[in-house]
Amino acid sequence: MPTGRIALSRRHAVAAGVAAMTALAAGCSSSSEIPPPQTVDAFDWSNFSGESLSLLMSEHPVSIAVAEHLEEFEELTGITVSLETLSETDYMVKLLTELQSGAGSYDAFMSSQPMNFQYAGAGWIEDLLPWVEDPTKTSPDWDFEDFYPALIESLRWDQTEYAGAGQGGLWAIPANEEGYALFYRQDILEEAGIAVPETIEELIEAAGQLHGTVVDGTEINGFVSRGDKTYPTLNPFSTFFLAHGATDIVDGRAAVNSPESVAAVEQWVQLMQYAPISASTYTWYEAQQDFIAGNAAFYIDADHMAPDFEKSPIAGKVGYALPPRGPAGRGSSMWVWSLGMNGASRHKDAAWQFIQWATSKEFLTAAIAGGNMNPTRISVAEGPEMAEATAEWGDYNEVWQEILAEYASWAYTPASRFPEIGDAWTIRIQSAVLGQQSPQEAMDEAAEKIDAIIEE
Repeated sequence: MPTGRIALSRRHAVAAGVAAMTALAAGCSSSSEIPPPQTVDAFDWSNFSGESLSLLMSEHPVSIAVAEHLEEFEELTGITVSLETLSETDYMVKLLTELQSGAGSYDAFMSSQPMNFQYAGAGWIEDLLPWVEDPTKTSPDWDFEDFYPALIESLRWDQTEYAGAGQGGLWAIPANEEGYALFYRQDILEEAGIAVPETIEELIEAAGQLHGTVVDGTEINGFVSRGDKTYPTLNPFSTFFLAHGATDIVDGRAAVNSPESVAAVEQWVQLMQYAPISASTYTWYEAQQDFIAGNAAFYIDADHMAPDFEKSPIAGKVGYALPPRGPAGRGSSMWVWSLGMNGASRHKDAAWQFIQWATSKEFLTAAIAGGNMNPTRISVAEGPEMAEATAEWGDYNEVWQEILAEYASWAYTPASRFPEIGDAWTIRIQSAVLGQQSPQEAMDEAAEKIDAIIEE
């Protein structure tokens, strides 16, 4: 998900067609015409001077920072770059069309875990692990070990369905991270004498106490979050799912109707009763705007929304806390905007130079000023620039780093058809929230739908 600068249309509208199109990919590919990587004696930023690159990126602080500093890359490398940015929906459509064609018109692009699973399964995205491990292609100062391990693990996959993350190829390099935190209105909790909730039970109780109270002339809701029936809703829900120790797929079969998963849905349903009725259709954007408008006491979503809060009418009133603890402890999924290479690119050496530069310590440090939160490198996250940028944001800087270091991981089983699986799941979570089915009935039906997708 992006950081809140543009409204999000549904990712799944793009993703749902990928599996059907995958079978066409081989017929459209022109991989036999792709030149092999060039041989060089040692790494040098100017090794591929004179080449040209075409980049496609979503409108996001990552692409904003790239655009602001692109001349520096061109001067450093001698590579000429054409950058095209589009709104997220248009970007997803254009990138999918481009990769499916095999034309190689764009050499590098922004990606994420679900996108990686789709593209790797279709053979459209380059495995970057050999590039990382080649000392003639990778700068000795780039420091691959400086990335948070959980981010790198989430971008690896061996292309075997349900094999688990952290294995096989490395399909992108992380440029932006989000974990899932509990946001709360400090002023409202202080006025009511309510402590910051540590557990799911405490959160539900506190949301219930505050629901319907009047703050600054507005009758507020106890809670708000995403409720839309598309797979990104799983991101905030992951905090409950993981807190119950649940797993989505076990031995190739859906486990979303396990006792642990059903218990997570039951408590999510309880909490969502203190959200506005319209929250059942909210994406991250509507939920964020509801919280910014001062309509809710608690909100669970992407921790890097903080810059938007701190530039809004609720600036200085927001507290940042770890996701609530459940029977299995705390947990958070993660969304990682990252940079990938087109498998059909004819300028792979130059593309790898760009990916290195745009994920370097120097660039990620400079990108903080443009709102590219959160840094994907440990040294940058712990650096003075990040501390200075967040100095007025309470515990934010400590909280997001603790979530990433201790609790965040890709919460779901990697699969090329993950968006379909996720949608089948969230449709039934929404049904339970709306009272159309019991949590058990909803998850039993979700498991049936997911198993049918797996069997296909």
